[in-house]
Amino acid sequence: MEHSPIGMALTAMDGVWIDVNPALCNFLGYSKEELMQVGFKQVTHPEDRDATVMVARQMVASHQKSVALEKRYIHSSGKLLTGILNLTVVRDENELPVMYISQIQDITAARRLEHLKSEFITTVNHELRTPLTGIIGALTLLEHMSIGTKTDNDQNLIAVASKNARRLKSLLDDVLEMETLTSDIFEPLLEDVNVSELVQNVIGANQFRAATASVAIQCVNGDAGLICSSDPEKLSRVFGILIANAIKFSERLGTVTVNVQAINSFVRVSISNQGRPIPEEMREFIFDTFVQADPTSTRRKEGAGLGLAIAKHLVEHIRGHLGYSSNVDGTTFWVDIPIKHID
Repeated sequence: MEHSPIGMALTAMDGVWIDVNPALCNFLGYSKEELMQVGFKQVTHPEDRDATVMVARQMVASHQKSVALEKRYIHSSGKLLTGILNLTVVRDENELPVMYISQIQDITAARRLEHLKSEFITTVNHELRTPLTGIIGALTLLEHMSIGTKTDNDQNLIAVASKNARRLKSLLDDVLEMETLTSDIFEPLLEDVNVSELVQNVIGANQFRAATASVAIQCVNGDAGLICSSDPEKLSRVFGILIANAIKFSERLGTVTVNVQAINSFVRVSISNQGRPIPEEMREFIFDTFVQADPTSTRRKEGAGLGLAIAKHLVEHIRGHLGYSSNVDGTTFWVDIPIKHID
């Protein structure tokens, strides 16, 4: 306890501290003698005091051994701190509660970084997306103005600017979507979904992308009567990400194959391409944010590496599973969604 880098305290059942360690004194900015006199209530944020006492009492009543909760503390200087409190009840040989052991991990810096990130995302949304939308609108207007009034060089410059502006907007959209997902601010709107119909709609929406890349999309074994209970908007987004990814990493004149089938109690939608396999060293991190299958500075494919991370979060929110396999013949990503019934 004396040498632990994490703040620790032994607390009697009436809430009086029996002992505190140096790490806890450093965290709260008191000497040991001062902290023992102050007590836990004085260093706990007023709004968190009752909740902490209630949790401690519930642990005793329910014979729960330990619990973890996030709470706010007050430094001796008045500064607000945030910690993860791991609270354990110690019992004697007769199972009577004797004292609490508290372990407090300082997460103040982590929470401050989260706040700064949130502010940054808000700034990006307001200060970049709004003017970028205007820029894209102006470039679109220039693209459709009379071609005879512009040279080929002018036309190419406008096209390059327009492409890069849309690429930047897509990146901003992905960053904002990822922030929304990791903040858990939405609940899935579950309804009956005909999976084959949904897949066909997503394929249709990606036909132009495929044609531009000289890639064909085909759907095989599309069981028409498979119904699942899911969020159609989120599920469409997942299929759209996976199909777009399969197109992007396909070889020219290749084929993306989409398969819809029932496997036990799940509807499985598999999306396969004939491109290069995912490098072995990247497979462990493929669903992490900002991960590219080709991480080199000269990679062939554009993107921020957020698509698969977004798909993973979306699938988990709609109670499904996302997996993949990859070899020299190509790569397959699949989504499993529980079947509701078969028409």
